[in-house]
Amino acid sequence: MRQSKPILLHRRLALLTGLLVSAAIGLTLAATAGAQPIPTADLAIVSNTASVKHAKVGDEVTFTIIATNNGPDAVDFNVSWSSDQLQLVSETCDLGISPDTPACEYGTVAPGVTLTTTVAARVLATGSKHATGTGCMVEQPSFIVDPDPQNNCGDATVKVVGKR
Repeated sequence: MRQSKPILLHRRLALLTGLLVSAAIGLTLAATAGAQPIPTADLAIVSNTASVKHAKVGDEVTFTIIATNNGPDAVDFNVSWSSDQLQLVSETCDLGISPDTPACEYGTVAPGVTLTTTVAARVLATGSKHATGTGCMVEQPSFIVDPDPQNNCGDATVKVVGKR
């Protein structure tokens, strides 16, 4: 049996309206049922300092990395260390946290908290006149909004003296 155009149009319109209402209800439920806002925090390496200004190949140098959460929210982050001219010897994390070398996994850190990571590293024979250790805040971008990611890393450089 053939339906008239007004009835067919009415049914299509009802179906489309039902689909739109269902989609809107689904989106509303998803938004309110557990969606949480992404926290915002300006994470920063406040300083990264080397224990000496000059070192020979084979010498051990200690780097002290100061990291902070400038807020406004508490967030999870790690502090990592890397270098092409230095070999990691040991790492000590603040708060008695066991290092997951080459990173300290600090977990949730409140705004205003400052943490210290200490790294001991040996100068390698790379032929370079300088050895640089880099400390960085490591975050997962889809889980944290950092309004100033430019301050998430800091370098400390030691001049390599003697035979390279």
